[in-house]
Amino acid sequence: MESKDTAVDDDDRPAPGSLTEQFAARPEATAGTRAAQRGNAGSWVAVSMIILGFALGACALPTHWLILWILTGVALVVGGIRALTSRIMEQAH
Repeated sequence: MESKDTAVDDDDRPAPGSLTEQFAARPEATAGTRAAQRGNAGSWVAVSMIILGFALGACALPTHWLILWILTGVALVVGGIRALTSRIMEQAH
């Protein structure tokens, strides 16, 4: 009887182009500490600012308060700039 290594057996490998194979091909996806895997603080600030902007806009819509519209715009712009500077789109997990 011949023993096979299951890690290199062709039958056990994922289909080419499958999500499992793509993830296995990216060692940086599993490397790093837990804190690094949860994203950085800049990303959390950016998302919080954008959510705040949408919440302010939801309050500004029925009340027609100009100051809320201005704060909505500021929160969305600041959140968007912060998202770009923190490279939020490169933190896919």
